[in-house]
Amino acid sequence: MSTYDPALIQREADRLYRRATTAAPMSSLLGVAIGFVVAPHLLQAIPPVVSLRCPEWVVPVVFGILGWLQGLERGAQLRIQAQAALCQLRIEANTRCKTEGQPV
Repeated sequence: MSTYDPALIQREADRLYRRATTAAPMSSLLGVAIGFVVAPHLLQAIPPVVSLRCPEWVVPVVFGILGWLQGLERGAQLRIQAQAALCQLRIEANTRCKTEGQPV
């Protein structure tokens, strides 16, 4: 059976914070890459009057912005998960002192 290890929870919270800081840039890069792949097909699907006025770089930029916004949301979710883990860690530390030595 495993024993309680507060360092494990702290490491996981730190890892979640690192992922949160990189979520927006990575999602933006992924959005730009997808935009480059989708751009030719998307520009062919819209009417020629619109597609001739729209440069090819617009689609990857729009996808990059959407990726950035999605990454910001994902980063916020990861930070909330890290805070929940740290809160549980603090609750355990605060209650351990009061209940240590007493039978459960």
